[in-house]
Amino acid sequence: MKVLKTAVLLAGGKSSRMGFEKALAEICGKKMIEWVIDALRGTINFVVATSEKNAPKTKAYCMRKRYEIIETPGRGYHEDLRFIQQRIGQPAFISVSCDIPFLRSEHVNALIDAYKRTKKSITGVVPLSLLPKGFSPSHIFELSAKKYVAFGLNVVSKDEDEGSVLVFEDALLGVNVNTKAELKLANDLMRISGRCRMRKNGDRFAAENRSDVVS
Repeated sequence: MKVLKTAVLLAGGKSSRMGFEKALAEICGKKMIEWVIDALRGTINFVVATSEKNAPKTKAYCMRKRYEIIETPGRGYHEDLRFIQQRIGQPAFISVSCDIPFLRSEHVNALIDAYKRTKKSITGVVPLSLLPKGFSPSHIFELSAKKYVAFGLNVVSKDEDEGSVLVFEDALLGVNVNTKAELKLANDLMRISGRCRMRKNGDRFAAENRSDVVS
């Protein structure tokens, strides 16, 4: 029986729009990659796909944290994904971007449940109309006369059958943080959502240790 055993956290891009390695950008005093890992931990086994070429500091950080790593060529999203698929050696796996800090375990579980039903590749999407102002999504497509954002939570399958789409009616899930301006907005949204607490100095925010807080 086909089951999802592994999630691959994609953290080896150039982060050219951010100007520094975005996986290590901090939201409420907590690195963005850790927000995503919190959603995966306890839900599914995960490995971090990163690149010495594009993200040496991210790789070093993950090594210090003793996360399992797949070293990718760093030649682009699709080529790296094919490389990961060969290395994983599984019929299907979850791919998740490191820049979606509002991911929660319930989203991951919904994707796993959808794969159990379809046994096909799945693209997680959010309606474009729900996306908070100030964010510029990279991947927009139209389906049944409605526009959606593909935000970076997918099932990658070796099967050649046409994949399916899983719609999440969650505005914050569609947030990809790619620029410094978006990083500032994400910090504000995390605070508003109640997942940050004020530090004593009053002008910084620290992340709550809980990963089960929902907005």
